[in-house]
Amino acid sequence: MRGLDVTQAKNILLISLDDAFAYWKYRSAFGQELKTPNLDRICAESTAFHSAYCQVPVCGPSRSSFMSGLSPHQLGIFDNYTSVFDVVRPEQMWPYRLKQQGYYCVAGGKVHHGYRPLPRHYHDVLYSRPPETFNIGPGRNAEFKKFGGLMRGEGTIDEKYDDRYYDAQSSRSAARFLESYDRPEPFYREVGFYHPHSPYRTPVRFKEMYDPEAFRQPEDWAGGYDHNAFADGFMRENLDNSSVALWQKSVRNYFSAFSHVDEHLGRVWDALKASRHADNTIVILLADHGYHPGDKNRFRKYTLWEEAAGVPVIVHDPSQTGGRVVEDPVALLDIGPTVLDYAGCPSLDHTAGRSIRPLVEGDRDTDRAVPTFFYGSAGIRWGKYRYIRYQDGSCQLYDLETDLWQLRDLSADTELRQKCHAKLIETCREYGMEICEEGTGPTGPNAFISGATGADVGHRSGDMGAISDGALPDTPPTPRFRRHFATQSNDGFMPLPESMRGVQLAADFKLPVERFSIAGNDRGNLFDFVGGHDRFLLDIDCGTGNDTIHGHLDRLHTRLHDGDNTVITGHTGAEIHGGAGRDHITTADGDNTIHGGAGDMVVQTGAGTDIVTAAAGKTHIHCGTGNTTVILSRGQSHVDITGGKVALTLRRTGLPQTITGYRSGTLDVSDLAVGGDLRLDRQADDTVVLTTATECITFVRSDADAIERAVSGNLAA
Repeated sequence: MRGLDVTQAKNILLISLDDAFAYWKYRSAFGQELKTPNLDRICAESTAFHSAYCQVPVCGPSRSSFMSGLSPHQLGIFDNYTSVFDVVRPEQMWPYRLKQQGYYCVAGGKVHHGYRPLPRHYHDVLYSRPPETFNIGPGRNAEFKKFGGLMRGEGTIDEKYDDRYYDAQSSRSAARFLESYDRPEPFYREVGFYHPHSPYRTPVRFKEMYDPEAFRQPEDWAGGYDHNAFADGFMRENLDNSSVALWQKSVRNYFSAFSHVDEHLGRVWDALKASRHADNTIVILLADHGYHPGDKNRFRKYTLWEEAAGVPVIVHDPSQTGGRVVEDPVALLDIGPTVLDYAGCPSLDHTAGRSIRPLVEGDRDTDRAVPTFFYGSAGIRWGKYRYIRYQDGSCQLYDLETDLWQLRDLSADTELRQKCHAKLIETCREYGMEICEEGTGPTGPNAFISGATGADVGHRSGDMGAISDGALPDTPPTPRFRRHFATQSNDGFMPLPESMRGVQLAADFKLPVERFSIAGNDRGNLFDFVGGHDRFLLDIDCGTGNDTIHGHLDRLHTRLHDGDNTVITGHTGAEIHGGAGRDHITTADGDNTIHGGAGDMVVQTGAGTDIVTAAAGKTHIHCGTGNTTVILSRGQSHVDITGGKVALTLRRTGLPQTITGYRSGTLDVSDLAVGGDLRLDRQADDTVVLTTATECITFVRSDADAIERAVSGNLAA
């Protein structure tokens, strides 16, 4: 047992909610109370932290941070598409210390990012038994009633589907574990839930708990809110709450999902209380970040205001008598140190988090400031104030005791603002971000440098990354340097400096940009644009190196040059101009137009509508399941038809062409006939050869009758 005293060691139950706001603040704010009877029961025997904050209001980065004990800037993770294991080894995560100490560690549900278990080569390092997989919920064959509002507000009608929800599966698994666990080792058990995350789908009875017409918007909302240009550009509105009926139904949907997960929390709580582990198990409940319930025209996360930054954190110590509320600010980064403290494990190094066990036991920490970050922007909760400093240098300041919804900006109070600003600078530095004010360089070494407009943000020895507003610096990166993040506030052109090797935009939010143009350098670049929802037209002019472009949901327009290039289009459509090297292009389900260049080209079309014009060199086209139009107007080509609908246009090239798998579809040979008599020769093994004086097209494993019908009007008499 590596020195662990089995008789004294506490079991640890870590419970995670998804997209759950700090419900204490808002449960009665809308004229109809949020129903959470089981959370209320838990709080009656626990310590509830009413001023707890995530370190980044995005699912993946937040979970990466609190499960590693490292801040977002120490990790360099701000998006849902970068795995924490791209940065650290599983042996560096704090749960590994529990396993080393002799704990029996079990995963269940979403605690790390993702609803499926970690890959086995990571999971097996951290946990003591194989992973368990839960389905997201009832399938498409389930009958749903649509109640309206954001995400349609669906509810399953038949009760037989109740146990098929993710949260039902997770709570059932946790309850069985608590009922049956009889090993001598103390356990660390994770319990991850799906709700109240969108799309807010629940059994219908949870929708019927709430009358949408009974919801009322707070009177404070009527006066509008304090706009900030940077926040409105990068943390954008997504709900017009002047449409009261839409807002009412959307709040009903969110509340119903909250009540749904509350029911399953109750099942886990009851199982614990009925088990032999009740008096020896520490329970820690948290959420990855908060959520806006329609205020400021936002029904989402992705902001630095209280609604998105604040989270519920509850600690149950069975030795505690009654319930307590702690108002002193705490951080999700405190979760790892707190668990290790209760488990008697060595503390974490290099973390800004601290154990909150002393607060559970009655201590105070009144002057602490807790930050929430969004790339190069940051906000802190300090005392009764929320102070936000955005990447462009603008700021907002609110008194939370008198202004719950943060509608009255106090930043004009120079003395108060300066005090809060100094505290924010100090706190950000503690968490691994050095803020550079306009026109000034960084003042000390740290993990990440954040510069406002005009600030000198170069790459210095010791820095792991930088965040700037606007252009990229053309200074060579140092050995530790990993990434440079840059905000783009307007349509514009971003040349990639020679010091940079790639550009990534991994975000699920829309930017204040309609067209984003990038010019690559000649070093061989990676352009990785994952996430998003048709954010802008992405225009890329590649360099002469071997470039790779990954699209996703942005429209793509790209010009390839020398080098061997790889392009994977997304779901919104692309126009691609091939280069002089060897290009590999794969399309998804958008509508794409591909123009072959002076070199060679390999194309795999997808499930959308694609138009492919052959390259001047050698072209190989694999037709997918969608609608593909192929134009062979130059070069030497091979077309493989394995599915979908294909239309072929064959023009004079003076070079042999090969087509495999033709069975039906348009076959335009009118241009071939201009060059002389067009003849059809049926050969063995489903081979057909079309010839003119200068052209030869060979059809392999094709339907000869279909070919003859398609070209009959152009054949020589």
